[in-house]
Amino acid sequence: MKQSLFIGSTCADIILNVPALPKPGKDENLTSQKLSIGGCAFNASNIVRQFALPYILCSPVGSGIYGEFIKKKLGKLNIPIFAETPELENGSCYCIVEKNARRTFLCQHGAEYRFKSEWFSKIDFSNVDIIYFCGLEVEDVDGEKIINFLEEKTAEQKKAGNLLKIIFAPGPRIESINQNHLNRIFKLNPILHLNDEEALSYTKADNVEKAADELSKRTRNSVVITEGKNGAYCFDKDKEQAMHIPCTKEISALDTTGAGDCHCGTIIASLKQGLSLFDSVKLANKLASYIVTIEGSTIPDKDFPTLLKQL
Repeated sequence: MKQSLFIGSTCADIILNVPALPKPGKDENLTSQKLSIGGCAFNASNIVRQFALPYILCSPVGSGIYGEFIKKKLGKLNIPIFAETPELENGSCYCIVEKNARRTFLCQHGAEYRFKSEWFSKIDFSNVDIIYFCGLEVEDVDGEKIINFLEEKTAEQKKAGNLLKIIFAPGPRIESINQNHLNRIFKLNPILHLNDEEALSYTKADNVEKAADELSKRTRNSVVITEGKNGAYCFDKDKEQAMHIPCTKEISALDTTGAGDCHCGTIIASLKQGLSLFDSVKLANKLASYIVTIEGSTIPDKDFPTLLKQL
């Protein structure tokens, strides 16, 4: 089986649990706090790792207390460090989780968002068939390097007869990404994975069906729009069919941090194992429904095998 390539950040998540965000000028006491490993690319790739499927995590690690924390965590998981940038400190992400499970992010970007073009030469692309990347990296200072690399490698591999499947998760900053960069990404024909708020805000559509149709016209590919406790809406370009795929049980959410990453990672793992896009989304709904019931952005390794048997 070929590898999946994940391009993006691995960062330190500082999870702050509060009853509710305070109004400007007011204060609020934390109910708890926790330091954990996170980042969109790490979270999505971690699901593929837990499925015991081959993958590469292209995620730089810098210095400082958060860089050392990430190195230690990756070491415990036996995940190789793709590139080190000791001249730059790692940043962090403050994940503020309210009692109603909604989360707000305050991020300080550091080494985990900086990329060098020469790093990609280390990868054997004849052994890669899926590439994942997210919008946070594209929006940042080295975003164009990632796009240049994707354009070059997809064209190169197409000539060699190796078609790369691109998965793009633009995230909540979709409207902050340079439109020219987005247009170039859309020309790569990626499968888009985003939530309903992001899709509706960007397309100005009044429902997810119209938003998916508009996005698919721009990418000429499939679109998955998650809808929280209501499941997901999926348009499969190959089948020319769309389907609303509900969650199979009532969800009592504790913390929604990482739910979208888990959903996307599960889709990638499922596609790798030969499932259809619709069936992949069904399984992704189940795992994402579980992860919102626990604290943090990843499912503990000790719980994953049992969880899969129960699904």
